[in-house]
Amino acid sequence: MNPFDVLEITPDASPEDIKAAYHRLAKQWHPDRYTGDAKVEAEEKFRELAEAFSTLKDPGKRLALVQQMPKTATMAAPAREKEKEKEAEPSQERTPEDWATMAKEAFDEGRVEQAQALINYAIRLDDKKPQYHAMLATFLEHGGGDLRAVVKALEAAVRLAPRDVDSHLRLAAHFQTLGMAVRAQRHLQTAREIAPNHPKLRQAAPKGGKGAKAAPAPGAKGKAQAAAVGQASLMDQLKDLWGRLTGKG
Repeated sequence: MNPFDVLEITPDASPEDIKAAYHRLAKQWHPDRYTGDAKVEAEEKFRELAEAFSTLKDPGKRLALVQQMPKTATMAAPAREKEKEKEAEPSQERTPEDWATMAKEAFDEGRVEQAQALINYAIRLDDKKPQYHAMLATFLEHGGGDLRAVVKALEAAVRLAPRDVDSHLRLAAHFQTLGMAVRAQRHLQTAREIAPNHPKLRQAAPKGGKGAKAAPAPGAKGKAQAAAVGQASLMDQLKDLWGRLTGKG
């Protein structure tokens, strides 16, 4: 596959030309616009466009491709034969799980933007799978996406899977970053209730022994002190959790 041919541009195209060509063709070949056999063809074309754009937007990959172009001419005939063989194979429409698998493979290979496009399409086909939304959040996190978009994806995940501890913990950390402490504490508390022994949750053990302060006496003042201590403990855990999730802990 020659990315320049796929995007219908010349090797000297500017980054703006590459981006414009990708968006134009992605809109033209978006699988939602097709049905039946035409949809299968559109899905394949859509995947090729994403791969081509992922390659050409990387200056290093693009330079390597241009340097290899004289060699590709001698390989054109075998490549065409392979394409013919592929076309002769019986077509089968991809499932949402297929798109999610391709998204994971793209992400593992460092093609984060392509992974986002593929998992978004999987969600379009089936938005009831919590793992798809959690994957989208992961791709957005690594791609430097808007933190609120990450939160939106994780909230969709926990709506579909209320006992998804990891998504609750990630939401707690992100809400803490956004300065939304109440929501952060709520998700952290939910995670603690679901899985108190989760490895990412470090329970603060009460200090005892000689010289330890006695528990506050019952009453309004004691309850207020207990609430303050509990909230401080939650905040400490949120800070610790954020460190663990970001690798700064």
